[in-house]
Amino acid sequence: MLEHDERQAALEKIHADISRMYAEQRKYNAEVGKITRETFWYPMGVAMAVTATISTVTALAIKLLT
Repeated sequence: MLEHDERQAALEKIHADISRMYAEQRKYNAEVGKITRETFWYPMGVAMAVTATISTVTALAIKLLT
């Protein structure tokens, strides 16, 4: 009986560890997704700002020179 209880306790501990690892994996996957989005969108935002600035300067130059 005691051996059965010890085995059951060990199995419950293993199950709890597996559940904890799954939770950590979901957390890390969410962080990786966030970093991936930031890595893509930050340079895209900078590129759009540069394009808008160049377009504005060009439009003003054309307007002033004609």
